[in-house]
Amino acid sequence: MGAVIENEQEWGDTDEEPVHEVTLSEYYIDRYEVTAQDFANFLNAHSDEAERYLETGTAVTIEKVEGRYRPRPGLEKHPANRVSWYGADAYCRSRGQRLPTEAEWEKAARGTDERTFPWGNEFPHNDFVTFRRKFSKYGFDAMKPVDSLPEGQSPYGVYHMAGNAWEWVADWYEDSYYEHSPEKDPQGPATGISKVLRGGNWYYKAYYMRTTYRFNEHPDVFKLWQGFRCASSPPA
Repeated sequence: MGAVIENEQEWGDTDEEPVHEVTLSEYYIDRYEVTAQDFANFLNAHSDEAERYLETGTAVTIEKVEGRYRPRPGLEKHPANRVSWYGADAYCRSRGQRLPTEAEWEKAARGTDERTFPWGNEFPHNDFVTFRRKFSKYGFDAMKPVDSLPEGQSPYGVYHMAGNAWEWVADWYEDSYYEHSPEKDPQGPATGISKVLRGGNWYYKAYYMRTTYRFNEHPDVFKLWQGFRCASSPPA
């Protein structure tokens, strides 16, 4: 887990070091990001908390019409975006799942061969990933349906672990966490100010698509590029 930041490309930030070995218990992770259709259904079932979970707007795949949430027409399978960490966490729990830990997310994106991107080490292009797409130019086509771009799958067949929307994970963020994280099933710091997001988004450059890049944001903040997927542990 992590990256050596002294390399030819000069890719890497200090919070990605040191590289360290992590052992994870068995887990499942969803093949796809949560869609606008599924998250809209969840919001309608939890309307009292909905405004804490998602903020609508002109560049959001979900809209509110006559008091009900719905995906914008034609965007049913696009990723839900502008979702707070609280919304992501609550959605996964409502399904008997949870957000993946940061370590689980990186393993699912990266495999065991220390690849730079989910598909390998080849520089990103739009057959693999949505990136460097301005919403002002492309509109909602800056994103893609969650089951699209199969060439960009991770080693485990997981889609869009780079690009589309940044993905919330369970962990609090700490820039020096890798210096003391446990070797077995790390859960992140006990407390913090911001939560970790992984995977880049449709606008960011290749640097942020890397499987080791760590982003973070306050859990109650709404940004256009925030989405997520769920994970779960096997039954006992």
